[in-house]
This record gives sequence, C-alpha cells and structure tokens, in this order.
Amino acid sequence: MKKLFLIILFFLTPTFYAQVNIERYNNLNKIEGLMGNLAFYISSKTGNTDIQEFGVDGRINYKEKSYYSILIAQGEYGWNKGNEFSNEALLHLRYLKDLSNNIKAETYGQINYNKSRLLLFRYLGGAGVRVTAISDTLKSLDLGSSYMYEYESLDLDKSAKHPTETYHHRWSNYISFSSSLSDNSRLSIVIYAQPRFDEFNDIRILSENNLGVSLTNKLSLTLNFSVRFDNRPPDGVKDVDTNTKVGFTIKF
Repeated sequence: MKKLFLIILFFLTPTFYAQVNIERYNNLNKIEGLMGNLAFYISSKTGNTDIQEFGVDGRINYKEKSYYSILIAQGEYGWNKGNEFSNEALLHLRYLKDLSNNIKAETYGQINYNKSRLLLFRYLGGAGVRVTAISDTLKSLDLGSSYMYEYESLDLDKSAKHPTETYHHRWSNYISFSSSLSDNSRLSIVIYAQPRFDEFNDIRILSENNLGVSLTNKLSLTLNFSVRFDNRPPDGVKDVDTNTKVGFTIKF
C-alpha cells in the first residue's frame, strides 16, 4: 500500500524538455524495489543583472526481476527583473520489460510545456527496444530505438510560417554511457536523435552530460550541462539551446 501511495502521489502532484534524459540516474535501475531521488537548484543574481531561478527534478523507480518502471518529473521557473523568462514542466512515464539478458522492450508516454520555446502543450507516446552493450559495477553502455508519435500546440501569431499545431511520427534513438570516475563520483553522457519518418531532415538532437559527486550516502552534488538542437524551430525561437545547472540530489 505504501508503494502504491507514493506512485499515486507523484501522479497527482503538480510537476516540473521536449526530450528527457532517462539515463541520468541509470544506476538506480539495478536496485530491486522502490527507489527514488529529488534534485533541486536555486540561483539568484543581483546588481548589473537581476535574475532568480528555481528548478526541481524528481524520479521514482520500481524494479522487479524482469521489468522496471520509471516516473520522472521536472520543472523550472525563472524571473528577470521581476518578469518571467523561464517556465517549463514535464512528466514522463516509462516501462521496460526484459526480453533477454541484454535486450528490453520499452514503452513510454510524456506531457510537457515550455513557455520560453512558445510550447503551450506537448504529448507523446512510443515503443521500441533497448540493447545493453556493457553493464558492470563501474560502467554501462546502452542503445535504444523506438517509434514515437507527438503532438504540439504552439503560441504563435497567425502570420507565423510554422503551424500552431503539429502531429508527427518520429524515429527516436539514443546512446547512453555511464561510468564511475571514483568511489564517490559518476559521469553519465546521453545523446538523443529524433528525425521524422516522413522527412528525415527535420530532426531534433539532445546531448546531456551529468556529473554527480556523493557527499553522503543520501546527498550528492550534481553538475549538468545540456545542448538541445531543433533544425526547424517555431518562428522567433533559436535552433540551439544550452543549459548548465549546479545543484543537489537527495536519494530516498
């Protein structure tokens, strides 16, 4: 009952990107039972600049011998001289089932929005396979490929060239590498590429790199750097975004 309550609570809580890095805490996938963590950061700049930001990133894993499920919630809010400049949130659910020692079937769904990219609402769903090339106590290497359907609603003027609503079928692929650098530090690198099936030159790419340093058994210092590329962004939106974050992660 306690496990069920925690899972329901995460679904009902307002949560806080279009592509999500499910690999950041890949070592959790090896632990049976219910596990999770909560990462957060707060920053403030005053003087010549007046910027405040707050972000959270929560994850729950539930693993049995032949399957595991992942629920991820992310969010970010920021002000610049009292005006909102960042407002985004995401909820991602994924289920993986063992087909053999190294191959898993996976299915997933996601909802999110990102006002800085003019994204009012997005939902997607997909299914595919995941292959583990390397897996030991020090490092892991995984590759995934799946079909993905997505819908987007955008906040655009009627004169914009880009449609205000899109419905696309994409081929989602990723490669993930994770390695222990020392007894208390771990590096993860993941790259996603998602071209459209009907138009391969319409592609989205995400590279996310995360370094975690354990301060205690439950608390870690984290550094995250991501690059996002969309070769056909909405009108007025740049095709490349970068994001650097420093924060703390609590395991529970």
